[in-house]
Amino acid sequence: MHTYQPDAATTVLPAPHPNGLGSQHRLRILVVLQNEMVRCGLCTMLQSLPTVISVDSCIDPGLALEALESQAFDAVILSSALLEQDAETALRIASHRETRTLLLLRSAQDHYEMSSLGIPVDGFFIESDLTVSVLDEALTQLGRGEMPIPSSLAREMLAQLRQRARSRPDRPLLLTPREKEALTLLVEGLSNKQIARRLGISEHGAKRHVANVLAKLNCPNRTLAVALALRDGLLSEA
Repeated sequence: MHTYQPDAATTVLPAPHPNGLGSQHRLRILVVLQNEMVRCGLCTMLQSLPTVISVDSCIDPGLALEALESQAFDAVILSSALLEQDAETALRIASHRETRTLLLLRSAQDHYEMSSLGIPVDGFFIESDLTVSVLDEALTQLGRGEMPIPSSLAREMLAQLRQRARSRPDRPLLLTPREKEALTLLVEGLSNKQIARRLGISEHGAKRHVANVLAKLNCPNRTLAVALALRDGLLSEA
C-alpha cells in the first residue's frame, strides 16, 4: 500500500482487525493537526478501529491538499486551529471531491469563530472528548450519512439558534431552485454524496449548493440549517 508521507508528517499503517470486522466499509483517514501529541494520539486511536484501513497525517492544510491530490481518502479530520491560519486552503480541502471533512474543535465555543469562515463540514469532534469509542461512533454515523456532533456542541448550537430567532429580520429567503432542493434533502438527513445522486450532479456540486444554503441561512453547519428550516417553515416557503 502506498501512503502519502510529506515532510514532518506521521503515517500510521493499518493493523489487522479480528474477525474481518468492518471489512466492507473500512475508511482511509487523513488527519491534519499541528500538535504532535494530539495528532499521534488521534492517529493511534483511529488505527485501532475495525472501520479504518489506513491513517495518514499532515501538519498543515497545504500538505493535506497535496495528499488529497495524490491519493484517495474517505475523510479528513481537520483542526480548527489550522483553519484560522489558512482558511482558503481549508475551504479547498473541505470541498475536495468525495472526501468528507470532520472538524476538530478545541472547545464547543470554537464553532462561533468557525462560523464566519464558511467552511462546509460533515461533522465535529471536541478535542477533550476524544476517545476510541467516540471516534468509532462518529465514523459509524458518518458512514450512515449522518452528521456526528457532540452533545455539548449541539447545546451551544441550539442556544445560538434561539439567539438568531430573536435577531432575524423578516425578509424573504432567496434560494435558487437547486438550493431549495438541496435544503429539502438536508432536512431528510442526506449526505453530500446522497444529495449529489438525488440531484444528478457531482458531489462537488452538491457541496457547493449546500455551502450556499448555509451562507444564505447564516448558519455555520448543516445541523443548525436544518433546525432553522424546520422551525421557520422554510420548506413550505420553498
